[in-house]
Amino acid sequence: MNALWMRQQKMGLPMAALALLAADALAQDGSAPAPALATVEVRSAAIPAVTTEGRPGYAATHATVGGKDATPLLEIPQSVSVITRARIEDQNLQTAEDALRQVTGVTVTPWDGATSQIRSRGYFLEPSLDGIPGYGGLNATQQFDLAMFDRVEVLRGPSGLFQGSGQPGGSVNFVRRQGLSEFAGDASVSVGSWSQRQAQASVGGALNADRTLRSRIVLSGSDRDFHYDRAHGRRAMAYGALDYDLSPATTLSLYGAFQDDKTNPFSGLPAYADGRFIDAPRSTNPYPGWAVMDNTAALLAAEAEHRWSNGWKLRARYSRQLQDSDLRDSYPTAGVNAATGLVPYARRGWDSQTARDTVDVYASGPFRLLGRAHAATVGWNYGKVASDTDYGPNDTVPGISIRQPDAVPELHIPPYVRGYSDETRQRGIYGQLRLSLSDALTLVTGARASDFSVRSRSTVPGVVTPGWTQGARETGEISPYAALVVQLAPGTTAYGSYSDIFMPQTAKDAAGRTLQPRVGRQIELGVKRSLLDGRLLASAAVFRTRDENRSMPDTAHPGSFVQAGKVQVQGWEVELSGSPLAQLELSLGYARLDTRYLAHQTLAGTAFTLFEPRHSLKGYAHYRLGGGAWSVGGGVQITSAVIGTGVPGTREAGGYGIASVQLGYQISPQTSVALALNNAFDRHYYARVGGLNSYNTYGEPRSAMLTLRSQF
Repeated sequence: MNALWMRQQKMGLPMAALALLAADALAQDGSAPAPALATVEVRSAAIPAVTTEGRPGYAATHATVGGKDATPLLEIPQSVSVITRARIEDQNLQTAEDALRQVTGVTVTPWDGATSQIRSRGYFLEPSLDGIPGYGGLNATQQFDLAMFDRVEVLRGPSGLFQGSGQPGGSVNFVRRQGLSEFAGDASVSVGSWSQRQAQASVGGALNADRTLRSRIVLSGSDRDFHYDRAHGRRAMAYGALDYDLSPATTLSLYGAFQDDKTNPFSGLPAYADGRFIDAPRSTNPYPGWAVMDNTAALLAAEAEHRWSNGWKLRARYSRQLQDSDLRDSYPTAGVNAATGLVPYARRGWDSQTARDTVDVYASGPFRLLGRAHAATVGWNYGKVASDTDYGPNDTVPGISIRQPDAVPELHIPPYVRGYSDETRQRGIYGQLRLSLSDALTLVTGARASDFSVRSRSTVPGVVTPGWTQGARETGEISPYAALVVQLAPGTTAYGSYSDIFMPQTAKDAAGRTLQPRVGRQIELGVKRSLLDGRLLASAAVFRTRDENRSMPDTAHPGSFVQAGKVQVQGWEVELSGSPLAQLELSLGYARLDTRYLAHQTLAGTAFTLFEPRHSLKGYAHYRLGGGAWSVGGGVQITSAVIGTGVPGTREAGGYGIASVQLGYQISPQTSVALALNNAFDRHYYARVGGLNSYNTYGEPRSAMLTLRSQF
């Protein structure tokens, strides 16, 4: 380890110790210790061990993210956060973006009015649905409503062992709500600012007498305006699940979902041509009222699991997801003339279809070696993402005022004038061992061998398409993983881990050879402590990621490239979640992030990521007054300045803090009502800083939401 890494440890580890001491101070004497590292958990098919639905608390005990089976959080040697079902309902979180905004070290920036870009530790996050990886499917992409999920698990840092290729920021696992063996349901309705109306309902139960066939149906919908003018959004989602015990040892599952999102697109404000923010209220919408975006997603998935009496199991999963995106809009193409307020507008439109097919098969279970109990996982997965897009005509309309965007004539499509298709395939075999070296020491190691291929072609609608052009391709790319987990005391672990992930490249060197993939390599050291019978979890970590093999121009051979670029991302995080006191649930997390180019032709020594803050603090608490019917809640999010694609000193977002408050009343044991106030002090801030023509986006003003929720 070099001197800089040692300095990072000296800065981070004292903070880790302080966090754990603070957590200890909140714990009551005599609290039972958390399970030891050697614990082996056996569960029935009908009652998933890590389900958070119907259970109080913000502190999850297990997670499946970054692996295949439910693993105690204390034994996962990377930073993991879980948004439980209880927290989703307490905060009335509706979307994936709502949940991820609450996660320590995660930055959510608005994109087009319907989707967002989601980053952690300098890079985009990669998604998975119930453990099935979805390459590139999280950022600026439609996501299913939270109503269909039991919890959201986030692992920060590279996850190539099970994910394959992708960004080194981490992975998000959306875990579905399963069929119920007992009849039960819940429903909620909400009304709020800007004519917001939301409703959702879930109902399920056994469909036969012996409860081997379990069902679930979830419906949700919303209709709303926005704080900016001439914009309206509607969303409707339906989800259904069947889980069937073919025998006591074999379970079959089938589930599907459909969601339709329709809205008027909004990509923020332009800036003046001299680089300054424009002088405009938060209600300003520079896009014409005829602009529309319609996103639909359909999912069908099947799963089979067989369990043996020796603890081993075999699981096979298949999913197919179809997404359709239609867009017609017009947007400024340059900075606004400060004297006239005029700017040229471009008109565009497209219709895009994407199909995602994924297969994942693995076996896992315990084994004994040299008198000790160990565990192994071995598997194979395959993924294909195929997209076809047809584009309408694209032209420019000069001399439009951003205050009168409806002066842009409406664009009508079809006809389509050109098209584009691309196809990404990846497959890999993976394996992981959890070796018990002693009662207190566990070695976690594994590797993945991946094949990756991209091809594309330009098309003309109605014309036979030409052949494919091969893009990035890799064969047998190895992604290793290694970690040590040490049990310092009952309920306390420390760990050190190495993880990586690869990103194929298309640039070629002077000899015409494609450059080797970029590799994001991370070293992380951390400590975790479980308190109060697992009701409170504290964690702290320091990390460093090196993004190596980045392409740089070969100055000796113009037009060629060399693998000389390098980026470094490092920082530390602390997090506390759970119930430190009776009737109190809280989550508190702080993240520090430093990034820079180590080797670059022009940017060496400067910051690498400009969209994530150096400092961020997120907290939320919910308290039931005296254990009675009334409850209060509130949260805060504080972030330091970011530049985005702005100009330092001219167009950048200063640091800001926003607060939320909530007042709730339990009408009956099954029914409650809550009033929430977001951005309670109506702080004016920029949620994103963009270029001269777009993406200078105000944060949402103060808003209120009243929610009635009932269970049956």
